[in-house]
Amino acid sequence: MEVEQWLHMANGDGENSYATNSRLQEKAMLETRPVLQGAVVELYRSLPDKSTMVVADLGCSSGPNTLLLVSEVIGTISDHNREEEQEQRPPAAAMELQFFLNDLPGNDFNLVFRSLDRLQELTADRRPQYYVAGMPGSFYTRLFPCRSVHLFHSSYSLMWRSKVPDELSRGAYLNEESIYIGKSTPPAVIKLYQEEYQKDLSLFLTLRFNELVRGGHMVLTFLGRKSKDMLLHGEASSMWDLLAQALLSLVLKVCSIMC
Repeated sequence: MEVEQWLHMANGDGENSYATNSRLQEKAMLETRPVLQGAVVELYRSLPDKSTMVVADLGCSSGPNTLLLVSEVIGTISDHNREEEQEQRPPAAAMELQFFLNDLPGNDFNLVFRSLDRLQELTADRRPQYYVAGMPGSFYTRLFPCRSVHLFHSSYSLMWRSKVPDELSRGAYLNEESIYIGKSTPPAVIKLYQEEYQKDLSLFLTLRFNELVRGGHMVLTFLGRKSKDMLLHGEASSMWDLLAQALLSLVLKVCSIMC
């Protein structure tokens, strides 16, 4: 089974759901807010009269962070128009916004859509008019028609690879007792993931280039490592270590029962 058919964040809004445990991702979006606001205003001012700005959020997941982008874009344009009116200048031209929220098919889009009523209440006194639609599918494939999107946004999603490197899937190399690149990871495995990353990112940029309008923008936020720190992962390493230990303990317990 292809990974995009089953991989997704924890659905729902319960105690263990992604929606309840995504504060780190929210913090990243808030820190990059000035970059997003600058891109939105520049695009908005460049559009011809009575046109529609198309915004796509790639890897949107579910929960409050999903609609944070929508709210931020609407708020940025609304504030910009208010400033233009105060300075007695005609407001920028775009009259409508179309948002596409993209993630893999297993994403909890129902939770997202149930949140739209609350978003409408919060933005009732703001303009322009906007529309929100889901777009299931991998962002490592074509998602939109040529030259149709003005702004691509992606936050904490491009760290995910399109697949496990073939050599690892076949068992030619092993990253034993680990679920990420850590201190015990063999150099050959590190190289495989570096090569997979290069292929994935190149494919992603090529696809988005074809879908982006001339003069369009992309705001992409994702984690990375410097070459000299390849075997380290900052503060996140302890989290992955604990998760790897828990999974290993579970596997060993199952093996002891079945063997």
